[in-house]
Amino acid sequence: MRILLLLLISLALVACGPSSPDARLNQALEQLQEAIESRDREQVTALLHPEFSAQDQYDNAWAERTLRLMFLQNQRIGVLVSSQTTTIDPAYPERAETTARVTLAGAERFLPNSAGQYDIRLFWLDQEGDWLLRDIDWQRVR
Repeated sequence: MRILLLLLISLALVACGPSSPDARLNQALEQLQEAIESRDREQVTALLHPEFSAQDQYDNAWAERTLRLMFLQNQRIGVLVSSQTTTIDPAYPERAETTARVTLAGAERFLPNSAGQYDIRLFWLDQEGDWLLRDIDWQRVR
């Protein structure tokens, strides 16, 4: 009986502990998608690493300006992820990469006014338990 009680207490403590790196990374990906769809610029920028880079040339200031413009131009934004692969580097577990094919659609009221499909690569860094987006590269699918 004592062994069963100790086992149950141990399982409860493990369940209350910090989530796995995989779970935290998936949560960061979901937060990023939800923040874009809800047009929450602050939530998106909170997920960006201080040394964020896009296309090897743009920084955090560019990301903030681009988000402001995109959110002003579109009352609704849809993000559809059609394929996604995420891997945590086994040699450096604080690094991870996500590749995905994403369709972005912007709309004024009910009618879409823009849409595009992209192949994207996201490079993540685990900073004290939080996965932050360090780099993003994309290519429009033709």
